[in-house]
Amino acid sequence: MSRIKALSVVSLSDGIVLFCLYQLSQLDFQTVLLLRSLHDPVVARLAYLGNRLGDGLTLVLLCIGLWGVGYLLKNKIWQRAGIDGVLAHALAGLAVQIFKHLIGRPRPRWTHQDAFEYGPSWQGGLDAFPSGHAAASFAVAAVLARYFPEWRGLWYGGALFVGMARVAGGSHFPTDVLGGAVLGFLIGYVWARALKEWRRNAVQALPLPLPLLIGGCAMFWSIFSHPAFTGVSSGLFWTGLLLFVSGTGARWIMAWQGSGNGHRTLSANSVIALGLAASTQALWVIGVTLLACVAWGLNDQPDRQAVKPPGLLHEAWLTSALVIVLVTLQGLHGLVP
Repeated sequence: MSRIKALSVVSLSDGIVLFCLYQLSQLDFQTVLLLRSLHDPVVARLAYLGNRLGDGLTLVLLCIGLWGVGYLLKNKIWQRAGIDGVLAHALAGLAVQIFKHLIGRPRPRWTHQDAFEYGPSWQGGLDAFPSGHAAASFAVAAVLARYFPEWRGLWYGGALFVGMARVAGGSHFPTDVLGGAVLGFLIGYVWARALKEWRRNAVQALPLPLPLLIGGCAMFWSIFSHPAFTGVSSGLFWTGLLLFVSGTGARWIMAWQGSGNGHRTLSANSVIALGLAASTQALWVIGVTLLACVAWGLNDQPDRQAVKPPGLLHEAWLTSALVIVLVTLQGLHGLVP
């Protein structure tokens, strides 16, 4: 990748991250008020389970266990996954502590108004951003996804559950969790690859967590928004639905034909992303998604060879998940009066 392309990818990705975190920060206090009004024992149990799963000791024991099994079986991949997982966890923890004490953001339990004061602090309770649990979980998940890619859905799903639990349990704001998730993913992704090429790997990693970040922001925006069902909003919704069907249809055609390449898959994924964005009826979501698609396109490697696309079973699972996301985004509109 040329320097101009790399600089463009970095600038676009960083700008999207900062903008999304800023947008989401406007809803942080409203989210806290909503959670304080809920007293569901099931939510409390799930939050406790997520907190335990993302605990540092749990993650370290998981990585040590992988190394131990690899040592007994003389499997180098399992051993390296365990070692890299522990080291990525440590690096994420170090980075999180630096940001926590430089920013000094109060935790939700210390917050009683919509305005926050920031600044370097060593005081307990002023260490909300970013979430250490989310950063550590995504760092380990990125490492495990590198060594066991067939299970990446499990690794990232578990990390996402940890992040949601930190919000549901009242330990963090949504911004804290998404910021920690992005930071942890970048650390784990770069560490699990050749360190001598860390700059290139860092550039490649930057656009990858953008769907999680944009999707998370869109979800919370939908909960607290009450869009007027005018001709424009209706047009955006139906345009989004058309793009969504077109993108998923293109993926199904490639899977049915058993042929495709990285460029065609990226194009189909971008159309799906734009469709989901348009269905939110929020112009800022559509704008940042469009910029993310540009970043993904610039980050795409020109020498990618034709590859066999995932099978029909994979497409069925993916389409089902995307439909759930689409329906959820619509159902969340105006959920909170």
